[in-house]
Amino acid sequence: MNSRRTWIIIPVLAGVIAIGWRVLPASSEAQAGAAYPPAVVELSSVESQAAPRLLHAVGALEAWQQVLLSAESNGRISKIDFTSGQTVKAGQPLVLLNDELEQASVRREQAQVKQAALQLTRVRKLKEQQAATQEQLDQAQADHAVAQAQLQYQRAELALKQIAAPFSGRIGITSLHQGHYLQPGQTIASLVDDSQLRVNLTVPEHSLPDLSLGQVLHIQVDAWPGESFEAKINAIDPLIGDSRSVRLQAVLANSEHRLQAGMYARVQLTRPAQAPVLTVPETALTYTAYGQTVFVATPQDQGRWQVRRVSVQTGEQWDERVEITDGLTADDKVVSAGQIKIQDGSIVQTAKDKEPV
Repeated sequence: MNSRRTWIIIPVLAGVIAIGWRVLPASSEAQAGAAYPPAVVELSSVESQAAPRLLHAVGALEAWQQVLLSAESNGRISKIDFTSGQTVKAGQPLVLLNDELEQASVRREQAQVKQAALQLTRVRKLKEQQAATQEQLDQAQADHAVAQAQLQYQRAELALKQIAAPFSGRIGITSLHQGHYLQPGQTIASLVDDSQLRVNLTVPEHSLPDLSLGQVLHIQVDAWPGESFEAKINAIDPLIGDSRSVRLQAVLANSEHRLQAGMYARVQLTRPAQAPVLTVPETALTYTAYGQTVFVATPQDQGRWQVRRVSVQTGEQWDERVEITDGLTADDKVVSAGQIKIQDGSIVQTAKDKEPV
């Protein structure tokens, strides 16, 4: 009886195992397919378009004229003819030092000149009458010249007691007061002519062919966000610096005095347009330790795509697009969103091609 049961059970088990071998692989493949559907990504075309050739740099604004006013002579301040922040004209007196001694010296020398002139006139008459020698006449002429030179020297000393504006502009803040004793070289205040400003900047030497005198620059400063000011290149340094850069200087009109010397400036220069270039969205780029890459998509069956990682060389960026100088062609499709879900060789699909669940 037991032997008979054993012979019945063995065929039944063999049948179950055979059915299992047929069913399990199919169900495993179905489960794997259900568990790992193609990743959904966004594809963009590589476009050929004319790129704005922009050159970006940073610089600093410098006043057209600026100086720290100081005294050339020492003395006590007897008069201050300006207030901090005042606009002054060229030649306008600003500070007067005590000049009583210099005034007296000038009057003394004026008397000396008068006396020397009278003596010279007297000797000339005597010489005409043969009552004086040529040597006496020469000495009288020399004495008169020396007296005139002494007078000129004392007048120059007197002029040093008055500090005047060397050019028109705005006076800075001063901490001096009447009665303050000034030493030679001591700063009185700053004087700035910012009716025009100079923009000083440097650019890479390879940009030199794109530069020319009179070329327009667009200036932006933090004080006026979103606003652009125009300047024109007025000088290009003929000497290339050790950092392989070229120094430029541009002139910027500032009649409304909205900009100030010393401001940090962001400079943009539009270079001559070139042939159209290939561009992709900024989001298509992936940054790795080996450089910049993109995923290029190749069409497969049933609306699916296979991607491969491609290294690219980039150029300029503008309007959320990047110039591709090497690595892609105009017919390529690249993954512009969803790269985190894929790797080299992955099968993907777009949202519009995704199969309904």
